[in-house]
Amino acid sequence: MLCDIMYSDEYKEVMDKLRTFLEQKTYNEEALALTESALELLAAHYTTWQYRFTIVKEIKRDLFEELDWCELIALENEKNYQIWHYRQLIIEEILKDEELAKKFNFHREYPILSAMLQEDSKNHHVWSYRKWFVERFLLHEALEENAFVESMLETDLRNNSAWTHRFYLKFGHDDWKKNVELEIAYAKLKIEICPQNPSSWNYLRGIYRKAKGDIGELRSFCEPLADTSAKEIKSSFALEALADIDKAAGNKDAAAEAYRLLAEVYDPIRKNYWTYVQKTL
Repeated sequence: MLCDIMYSDEYKEVMDKLRTFLEQKTYNEEALALTESALELLAAHYTTWQYRFTIVKEIKRDLFEELDWCELIALENEKNYQIWHYRQLIIEEILKDEELAKKFNFHREYPILSAMLQEDSKNHHVWSYRKWFVERFLLHEALEENAFVESMLETDLRNNSAWTHRFYLKFGHDDWKKNVELEIAYAKLKIEICPQNPSSWNYLRGIYRKAKGDIGELRSFCEPLADTSAKEIKSSFALEALADIDKAAGNKDAAAEAYRLLAEVYDPIRKNYWTYVQKTL
């Protein structure tokens, strides 16, 4: 049995007119205003965004005004992906024009990005846009960008999005090798502050994977955090690292015991996984 969707009269009227304009390939100020009305009713309507972009190009609308308008829509629709994709399209259109490109200053993006992430520090769509922004304007080593991600981690050490962005800043460019030792030290420092934070452990392990480093170097760091003779270990992630170190070194008995402890004592939520890993030794 199918159920009818109860659209409002206003929504049906706007969308009916929008369809007519689309079919007639109408590109004018009236059509532009209509897309604004449609997006106010349903900001996630992909076809409307594409139609608006075509109109903007056809009528040669001021692209900087379009960016300003886009910011207002973004602030009212925090979880919308299409807004950020659309913003990329507008900026790319600006950069195609030599004269407009001279007027564009990438610093104009910082206020809206900061405002959005202050509202929701883990907004995936905004972080994805920020990654594109860094890549597009080669900002991996920009002081503002690095200071921002540092401040986000100071505010919330468990913000996985901020950790992911930091990894991209430090290791997403050709000259990444110079950051390896500094970032290993940084990750260790943050782990000591919060030993049971998976984000900082993922960051540390990610560095070793990126640099193809010897994970065995982490043994002396992990052992105090995973002292199973104590009443309670400080970090199950440290015990996991030790298990992986022993596995890589061929110490199957030690690795098996660590995986058993993870399964039965320290991380029973993932018991099936640890049991499986133990059986693969």
